[in-house]
Amino acid sequence: MRASRSGIIISASPGLLALCLFYSLAIHMHHSLGKWPTSIGERGFPPALLTHAIIATTYYWVSVSLSVFILPVAILVCLFVSRWRYLVRYIALYAFIFIIGIVLMQLAPEPFLYWWRD
Repeated sequence: MRASRSGIIISASPGLLALCLFYSLAIHMHHSLGKWPTSIGERGFPPALLTHAIIATTYYWVSVSLSVFILPVAILVCLFVSRWRYLVRYIALYAFIFIIGIVLMQLAPEPFLYWWRD
């Protein structure tokens, strides 16, 4: 059975969205502050940047949490239920794209990564 185009798009979208939110936040932050943040936290952020930061960080950490705790269970269930076995390829694609996104996030400027990690 071949993978469907819509299944591929749906599987890749969460990881790509996390990557887009991350880099759009980096661009927004540098543009709004005129430099990279010099301290940890959001003190002094304009309201739009603060909202963007909350959305990006919340989406990322919820995605990571769900991936760590739900993904293995979903794969096991799909492997044991023969009618759902075809879904494993989409879950694997989701995981692969998400991991690639995390690797690509490491290419961001170091001051932004320092802020992001803390």
